[in-house]
Amino acid sequence: MVPRGEQPKRLDIYLSRNCLGFTRSRVQRLLEEKLVTINDIYPASSHKIRGGDRIRVLIPPPRSQAAQPEDIHLEILYEDDDLIVISKPPGLVVHPAPGHASGTLVNGLLFHFQSQGDEQKKGEPEEEEEAERPLRAGLVHRLDQDTSGVMVVGKSETVVLDLMNQFKDRSVSKKYLALVKGILPKKRGEINAPIGRSTHDRKKFAVRQDGKPSLTRYRVLETYHENYSLLEVTLLTGRTHQIRVHFRHLGFPLLGDAVYGSKGMENRNFPRQMLHAWKLAFQHPRSAAKMEFEAPLPPDFVSAMKRLTPLSPGSRGGS
Repeated sequence: MVPRGEQPKRLDIYLSRNCLGFTRSRVQRLLEEKLVTINDIYPASSHKIRGGDRIRVLIPPPRSQAAQPEDIHLEILYEDDDLIVISKPPGLVVHPAPGHASGTLVNGLLFHFQSQGDEQKKGEPEEEEEAERPLRAGLVHRLDQDTSGVMVVGKSETVVLDLMNQFKDRSVSKKYLALVKGILPKKRGEINAPIGRSTHDRKKFAVRQDGKPSLTRYRVLETYHENYSLLEVTLLTGRTHQIRVHFRHLGFPLLGDAVYGSKGMENRNFPRQMLHAWKLAFQHPRSAAKMEFEAPLPPDFVSAMKRLTPLSPGSRGGS
């Protein structure tokens, strides 16, 4: 119960300072996961508390165990002592989460790193200290489960922090291939529309005036008789579901997108959202060399494109 006479203030600030002792970001996660009610209503972080308000917080138990190594095939595009670049297949979850406690990219990476450590130890004197190796997968960015394509993972805290800063200052180049419904009126364009959580469904995102700045550029690579377009998309910010939300907002949803796409029979022709993280370029944290990688299109994306008829004769689309 909020004491009588308490001055109005944001709920997340009140809980972090006066009640839970948690960081404000952790309190906001509790709010996003609908683990907090105020007067039996799920509030927003910005809700102003007042004296007499009844607040209830459900604090989830800590995770019982960390992710475990699992022998999962990884398509490795590049690897050195500092980082690994992989081509993620569609359907692979990146990080363990409720409903996906195993079988994730992180589990596969841990197994890969463990195997490398075992190889390094062969032939070493028993009294030598174990060779230093990654104890966890250093994720610096993520892809949705049904998005395929290139990802970089750091092998040490120093490398992870360097890569994270490159993503943060937008010096990383990220290009995607996307199949969308409709034919865009311009061959090139820019979508500058802020993104925030949907007010109707907290698991979804939408263009909102009070959202975070979000910028996407695109170039039309091919158009099809079926009223579809193949786009090269460049992300200049990294919001959750940014490409899917932005093109839905324009009226050109991604084909096969069960969340933001068109409803009906059309999506049955596409096994998942037709989005592929095609190219990734960054500066190597140790050598400062520019690194550029391209992930080949997975079979389901190639198959979907082969069923389409280009409007421009002889065109090969994004290949």
